Amino acid sequence: MFNRLLLHRIVIYFLVLVLSALILIFSYYSINELTYLYQQNFSAKESQLNFLEAADVVTAKPNITLLFGGDVMLSRTVNAKMVAYNDYAWPLKLLAPTLEAADLSIINLESPFLENANYQVPSGSFSFRANPLSLEALLVSGVDVVSLANNHILNAGHKGIEDTIDLLTTNKIATVGAGLNEEAARAATLMTVNAWQIAFLAYAYPNDYSVATAERPGIAYMDHQNLAVDIKQVRDQADLVIVIMHAGEEYTTIPNTQQKRFAHEAIDLGADVVIGHHPHWPQSWEIYKDKPIFYSLGNLVFDQMWSEQTRHGVLARLVFQEDLSGQAELIPIIINDYGQADLWLQDKSEAQFWQLYDLDMPGEIIWP
Repeated sequence: MFNRLLLHRIVIYFLVLVLSALILIFSYYSINELTYLYQQNFSAKESQLNFLEAADVVTAKPNITLLFGGDVMLSRTVNAKMVAYNDYAWPLKLLAPTLEAADLSIINLESPFLENANYQVPSGSFSFRANPLSLEALLVSGVDVVSLANNHILNAGHKGIEDTIDLLTTNKIATVGAGLNEEAARAATLMTVNAWQIAFLAYAYPNDYSVATAERPGIAYMDHQNLAVDIKQVRDQADLVIVIMHAGEEYTTIPNTQQKRFAHEAIDLGADVVIGHHPHWPQSWEIYKDKPIFYSLGNLVFDQMWSEQTRHGVLARLVFQEDLSGQAELIPIIINDYGQADLWLQDKSEAQFWQLYDLDMPGEIIWP
């Protein structure tokens, strides 16, 4: 009886041991499996997060830098100097590092190119024609966009506009503000740079003979209804809409009513920036509804050596963030020897430059 009871207990203990062993084995593998599954799940989530972060990096727009210059005139005495020095890059080559450093550089071309012509223009003449060889100045300095909406672009007639657009386009410099008919003159120029889509529109104060029509080459003029239509057509296609205007009274730092009204309306209609020239002097600037307006940048290349104000100008360097906030810097320049642009003299204070125009030295120009 005792032996049978002992045997029974031994069997029970054995079964308990076996069951305990099975439980331990099951628990071990279950914990490892759960750990493995957790690690796999965590790795998947981590990979997903890394992918999303990488996607954010890819889709985020980098800051973009735009550099605007004023009036560039490559005729008259400027041409004579290029011929004398046998150097058609001469007018802008000293500014090339500054212009090339921007993502896009934009100027106003005040003199049409004309093929097979006499390029000797008397110093007192206001009818300009530029030798196509002087395109070298724009190429060497890295100019990307040229506004043609100004009061001199028809100085060489309809052929001058045709030659100018053909020459610039062939050399991969975009044009805006003039064309072989009204539709072409008013058409926006779209540029894609560093994931930014930028639209340029350009207009000048109207001279009857220079305004493009359905059948006549010419410029886009400052008509408020046209402005509304043009901005609306391009607004959804662009991250930035830049309006360039050639207007104002010459040789004054104060923008007139026409300039202010047109610039404000451009912003009201959806433009992000307004850049002006024509007065041959730098003029004041403002932030209007969180958007920058520069009424005149003055001369960039010109032979008006008869006054300190006309032989100086400014470059406007604008930097935009993805949310369209930004900041601007106005860079003083000096024109030497009847047509060569250079940065403002290092041995003079910038305050002296702004005193020439009785303008306050710009502080921090930011928006919004």
